Amino acid sequence: VIMMAYALLSFTALLSLWGLINSSTHQLINLSTKITTYAVLLLAIGIFLGAVWANVSWGRYWGWDPKEVWALITLLVYSVPLHHKSIKLLQNPKYYHLYMLLAFLTVLMTYFGVNYFLGGMHSYA
Repeated sequence: VIMMAYALLSFTALLSLWGLINSSTHQLINLSTKITTYAVLLLAIGIFLGAVWANVSWGRYWGWDPKEVWALITLLVYSVPLHHKSIKLLQNPKYYHLYMLLAFLTVLMTYFGVNYFLGGMHSYA
């Protein structure tokens, strides 16, 4: 479930790159927002299912492991553009797409950075 969310967020990063290169219209922002909505929903479901699995496996829902924390950070960072109509700066397509590109860094950190640079139960280092 989380991998599907990351795939959708990767697509929003590509849309944002396209939007910055081609001086995007608001239609591209609307498409990006719809995809981000589904991605955030999938990410929230994945975090919830992971917590249920962790409770069964280790007897606790949340352990503040770096992977768990970065998944939460990614969820919160991508929740911001879902409210872009109420955030004046994100109403500008240029800043919206720039935010979405920078937000993708949280996905990269969650997927790669935690595995190779931080410790914890989810680390492969």
